[in-house]
Amino acid sequence: MKYDNQLRHAVRITEAYRGGMPLHTWLKEFFRDNKQMGSRDRRLLSTLVYGFYRLGHAARELPANERLLAGLFLCSETPNELLEHFRPGWDATAPLVQKLAFFRQQPEGAHFSVTDIFPWKDELSAGIAHEAFCLSFLRQPDLFLRIRPGFEATVRERLQQTGAFAEFIPPFTLRLTNGFDVGKYFAPDREVVIQDYSSQQVGRLLAPATPQPRSFWDACAASGGKSILAHDLYPGMKLTVSDIRESILQNLRTRFSDAGIRDYHSFVADLTRPLPANIIPAADMILADVPCTGSGTWGRTPEELYFFHPDKLGHYSSIQRKIVTNLIPDLASGGILVYSTCSVFKKENEEITTLIRDESGLQEMGMENIKGYDQRADTLFAARFVRI
Repeated sequence: MKYDNQLRHAVRITEAYRGGMPLHTWLKEFFRDNKQMGSRDRRLLSTLVYGFYRLGHAARELPANERLLAGLFLCSETPNELLEHFRPGWDATAPLVQKLAFFRQQPEGAHFSVTDIFPWKDELSAGIAHEAFCLSFLRQPDLFLRIRPGFEATVRERLQQTGAFAEFIPPFTLRLTNGFDVGKYFAPDREVVIQDYSSQQVGRLLAPATPQPRSFWDACAASGGKSILAHDLYPGMKLTVSDIRESILQNLRTRFSDAGIRDYHSFVADLTRPLPANIIPAADMILADVPCTGSGTWGRTPEELYFFHPDKLGHYSSIQRKIVTNLIPDLASGGILVYSTCSVFKKENEEITTLIRDESGLQEMGMENIKGYDQRADTLFAARFVRI
């Protein structure tokens, strides 16, 4: 009876949730309204529901209860009593390749195809392995920290004392399991920055720059992780951040305060429209980390994969074209523009870099699909240009 009720609640969630807000936020509200559910029930229901959405566009024809059990089986790595109750013999601890082969032999998996998880193969950026990218959705990405300069020894020593599993990736990255309480052991943003491994790799396109840039503008700053990274790469430069929302900049001020960044300029701007004259001096380096589908981060938010329709690509591509067109006039002579997205779609990546190269007069210095799907990390895109 207990397991029947748990599965019934999970079905109820998937029927009620429509993707209008982040799933983790929706679940918090659901659990707040259903206080009779204990912590174990909440954890199990969250695991079930996230597994449901991790299957993406595969097996959508299955009834909700069967899809929930399939997701639990394929996406879990530990034993589960509910799965053992409903599907005896389905071993969630087996290697993924074995689980996939086993599942395809079951009635529920007769028509299951991994490549249906993300069905837009022809829309992918060059070099992204479609099947490997699809498989990555069946695993939650890991937690990554970037150790800030001067705290390397302190952080690694303190981490060793916790006994938590961690992998050090030189020169400054830590990989940890999800659920690690960062704030319990470290000062977030002062000692470490919670930042995906691939996001940290964007730093390769920000540096080196010779001569060192005197000014840096993070034009679509959002949470500000890359701004803090740029500050750590070039601590003496003048930092400017902007975003379309004042609330974002307010949160950023708190992060910068925690990070010890005091000397910076911030302003609200809708970069899909030309900027007023002289709002900012020409910058030596501009980061255009533009709004996008976020498809390279859907391993963390699989509900966005489930509800995505490719018609949205045109919307984001239009925004991206307007933003880069309006930013380029504010790039100083000899300045560097880094264009980046959290997307795997070529329409948001290579097609926009072609626009920048062909219509702006900037010289392309390199582009990269930063592949995190085989690292339990996000998959991003970045390209670097210089004004000759």
